[in-house]
Amino acid sequence: MTGLRAQSYTLVLPPGFVLIPVQGDTGANVQKVVRGFYGKIADDRMRGRVRMLERSLVDVATQAKDKGVVDLVLPLGVPWQAPVSLSCTFAPAFLSGVAVGPAATEVTTRAGQAMREVVAHKDGAPLAELDDLALPGGSEAGATGRPIRTVHHIWEPPVPGVGRLVGTFTIAGSNDPELAPLVDALTELGDTIMASLAWRGLQADDAAADHDAAAATGPPSEPTVPASGPTEREGTA
Repeated sequence: MTGLRAQSYTLVLPPGFVLIPVQGDTGANVQKVVRGFYGKIADDRMRGRVRMLERSLVDVATQAKDKGVVDLVLPLGVPWQAPVSLSCTFAPAFLSGVAVGPAATEVTTRAGQAMREVVAHKDGAPLAELDDLALPGGSEAGATGRPIRTVHHIWEPPVPGVGRLVGTFTIAGSNDPELAPLVDALTELGDTIMASLAWRGLQADDAAADHDAAAATGPPSEPTVPASGPTEREGTA
């Protein structure tokens, strides 16, 4: 991306979800978000679990960084009751001339109109290089398993000549037909997160872009979903 670019955007996240900036010092970013979420934990067992979670998230955040992702959105705090999970990535559209497919539809978001496309895995569809991002396993950061459904949202920032922003959410886990209603419900949640995106401002490429990934706080013992409602997080494209 050259010239002006989107300085940042905001997202309204459901309780238990956090935004992790993956550019810059990835390890420090992960530690700040995870420890901010769990707060001061006195229990040795919980401290060990948090350290293991940090290591897992540093690995996946580094993979995401290598793929050009700037922000990850993941659930923390509560073991999933079913073997499926939702995670999101945000990245500039770094493929020259990339276009959405014929099945894409236009949707309304806080940032204006976006193109929404459901992409089948391993079919060579546009932007599929983000589909194979290995999301973290374990109950606190998502379900293990293969991707079940991937949905891209593509925005044109409100400045001429600025590259597009691609928001991708992936539902991964057990591809059991009985879980189809839950997959559909998670798809609706992913679409809601994407629809909450709004532009926050603009700045030149050579200016420093600051992330504010203030994390939701959890209790100092067993992880739980915060009692508060959806929380707004800031990301940078």
